[in-house]
Amino acid sequence: MKIVFFSDVHITRTSVDKAALTLRFISDYCEEADMVVVLGDLFDFYHGYDGYVYPWYRTIVDCLKGLVERGKSVVFLEGNHEFAMGRYFEEYTGVTCAVEMSLDVDGKKVFLAHGDGFANLSLARLLKQPFFYRIMDLLGPGLTWRVVSLVRPFLSRRSKKYSEVVRDIFRSRARRKLAEGYDVVILGHSHIPDILEVGAGPAEKRYLNTGDLATYASFVTYETSTGFSLRTIGPGESKKSGPR
Repeated sequence: MKIVFFSDVHITRTSVDKAALTLRFISDYCEEADMVVVLGDLFDFYHGYDGYVYPWYRTIVDCLKGLVERGKSVVFLEGNHEFAMGRYFEEYTGVTCAVEMSLDVDGKKVFLAHGDGFANLSLARLLKQPFFYRIMDLLGPGLTWRVVSLVRPFLSRRSKKYSEVVRDIFRSRARRKLAEGYDVVILGHSHIPDILEVGAGPAEKRYLNTGDLATYASFVTYETSTGFSLRTIGPGESKKSGPR
């Protein structure tokens, strides 16, 4: 079995370079996978509408659809920049959408989420309520996009520098999930690629963060033969892995 996990590209209406990077990444790294998991914030904003796909996202959406058509299982876990991908998105692409998910991967209990859900208070959490979804539906995609363009800077910082403080906060959150009985926790959101091994031997548990595909070119894979690994793309690809 092979699974590819990635997140936090933040493709915008005008970021042709990020869209191209994502298409190349899917072609180079996801075609041989059995499952592909997007851990949120692939798009800088998305709210699903019936019968509608944002034109500037069409190539990416169709690329995910193509993976499903070629027999891959594709999961999209919403980030703090995605606001209900919607039934049409799922029906059109065949992608399974959720906020968080538990998987059994070759006997290991794995927790998956974007990672923003641990925050007690955030603008994104406030906006992810039925009342605001109804407003977005009434405004329609064009007007909603214009409104969101004004508040987008408040959803998250445009640039996220490496921070050991943030890294350790996410490690602490992951440890709590591991203590709930999970063997592996995989998150995104921090934009900090990370791997942490807890314990040793057969009882070892692991936390991984996909980091940021656009800035660090980082992602996570699972293969039955090698286990979970934190990797980077590029000619000098590095692979950071340890005991399964």
